[in-house]
Amino acid sequence: MSWLTVDVCDGVGHLALNRADALNALSRQFCGEIDEALRDLDRRQDVRAILISSKLKHFCAGADIREMAGLSEADAIASGFTGCIAALPQVAKPVIVAVGGLAAGGGCELVEMCDIVIAGASAKFCHPEVLLAAMPGAGGTQRLARVVGKHIAMDLLLTGRALTANEALAAGLVSRVVADDQLEATAFAVAEQVAALSGPVVRRIKASVNDTQVQLDAGLRVERDRFHRCFAEQDFREGLRAFVEKRSPRFVHQ
Repeated sequence: MSWLTVDVCDGVGHLALNRADALNALSRQFCGEIDEALRDLDRRQDVRAILISSKLKHFCAGADIREMAGLSEADAIASGFTGCIAALPQVAKPVIVAVGGLAAGGGCELVEMCDIVIAGASAKFCHPEVLLAAMPGAGGTQRLARVVGKHIAMDLLLTGRALTANEALAAGLVSRVVADDQLEATAFAVAEQVAALSGPVVRRIKASVNDTQVQLDAGLRVERDRFHRCFAEQDFREGLRAFVEKRSPRFVHQ
């Protein structure tokens, strides 16, 4: 059974997340399915812009915590596990994302990888990894800080608090905020507008803007290594157990 719906219309490749049983939690299988769809849309000649949205009330709850609980540090390192998708940073075509409800952890990292972010009024953006004695592993410390600045990034990453849609707009994390009932239509209209322009030019513009992200690749590698170290620590294991058991964690700071 697929957790994705993929359509192509008027030059827009539309990828809709629909893992309804887990609020679009990013299991490794789901990430693989998303990555495959993104690579396929990026290759297609009839696609000039890509739109990512959710069929659920919430955009994405983040990494699949139950799956993470079964991973050792060696497993995480060997598989390059990040709790998020991998293909999106390599997509050459502009990617627009429509975010309603919660975008948490890996879901927020997915948003941070996109090019234009359209948020519904209900949208909330957060990095709650620290509450489980973890940290982002797919660019949360790197892309977030580059977009919103050090102090807002530290506030979110060190407390786990969420930004509302309007707070995220003011911080620069989103491009536009619209009414929830206008989210999908607005995001598709933006994607359609981009798709109607010269494909080679918009791809070069995207590449040129991304070139301003100095030392991003090096920062991502260091972040991933630090994330993997969490899997060997007692507090992280306690955080995962507490989440699964729906209780507050009891950290020993080891």
